[in-house]
Parts: sequence; structure tokens; C-alpha cells
Amino acid sequence: MINAEDLRIGDIVQTNKDCMFPKDTLCIVTEIHPDRQHNDKKGVVSLKAVNGEDDGPWGTWCCNIDGVPVTPEILRKNDFKEEVEGMYFTRPIRTRADSTLARYLAVERKKYAWAIFIKYYNVKGYALLCHIKYVHELQLVLRIVKFSPEMKV
Repeated sequence: MINAEDLRIGDIVQTNKDCMFPKDTLCIVTEIHPDRQHNDKKGVVSLKAVNGEDDGPWGTWCCNIDGVPVTPEILRKNDFKEEVEGMYFTRPIRTRADSTLARYLAVERKKYAWAIFIKYYNVKGYALLCHIKYVHELQLVLRIVKFSPEMKV
């Protein structure tokens, strides 16, 4: 279950039970409404199926949706270069024209999550941004570093 406050419009989620969509349908968040009357439901979201084969968007409680786990396949589909099979991925970050340091986003598999770093070529060290588990969290990180939040799943 995801709280409405943790979502952004355009995030990709999946249904965790049959509601307006069958269970495990990949959907895009189109609207977010925190609902203060039903605290156990964690808010309401409007969803549209990723495959676009419905006439939505349709509303559902946030308790009916879950995050989509980040996988190596999803990272590969979204222009991350696999450096260590299934464990370490990189993607260049555009730098300003006057900058001499080229930097990149590194995603490394940890025990129960993924760690995202900003690293610089030819410089030791890194900056840990955060740990993530789900695609909607990765989309937020990509927005922060000025990548398009649109994802292929």
C-alpha cells in the first residue's frame, strides 16, 4: 500500500487486488486526492492503465495499489547501462557546457533495495542520494536530476 502523499502524477503503480482494474495491472497515476475521512484507505488516486486499453482514468483507494519493484530489466529498458550483471547500472547526467567534470547516476543492488549514487568520472568518491525499492521512487529521483520521469516497464 502506498500513501497518497508518496505519489506524484505520472507515477507507475500496480493494483494489488481486483478493483476498477484486474489485480497486478500496471497503471499511471493521473490524479491524487488525500482522503481525511477514511484514514485506513490512505487516500484516493485516479489511474489509467499503462497499455491504454481502457476508457479511464478510474478512481481507487490507495490501499488497492502497490509499487512496482525495480528490476534489472526495467533499468535496462530505461537507458541504464549494465556494468555488473544484475547488480550495478549507470546512466550519464548531462553537465553544463562550462563544467569539466562529467557525472553519472549509478544504481547498485543492495540486500533488500537499490542504492542510487551520483558519481564523477575520474574522481573517487560518490554522493548517496537514497535507497529505493519501487519504480515510482526511481521516477522521483529521475525528476530530481532533471531526467524525464517517463518510464518503460
